[in-house]
Amino acid sequence: MRKIHFVQLRQILKKLAFKENWVKGSHVVFNNPQADALIILSSHPDYIGPAYLRMVEKVLKGKSIMKKEQFERIFHLNSILEIRQSV
Repeated sequence: MRKIHFVQLRQILKKLAFKENWVKGSHVVFNNPQADALIILSSHPDYIGPAYLRMVEKVLKGKSIMKKEQFERIFHLNSILEIRQSV
């Protein structure tokens, strides 16, 4: 799995209709009301750790926001350019 920066993940989630809400402390809540999806991430790390990325994958697939193949293509292989083209 390739490294993905917090800013890149935020960009992807926004393109997937997630709304960003900063909460007290160092966390950000991403909410997609249409899909009833909620993702909570720490805003401190430069890169999203594997456990957090797996959690994002589980939410996106579980809520039918993104298919497994699309997730793997975006997060496992190529650059931010492919992310822009795929989302």
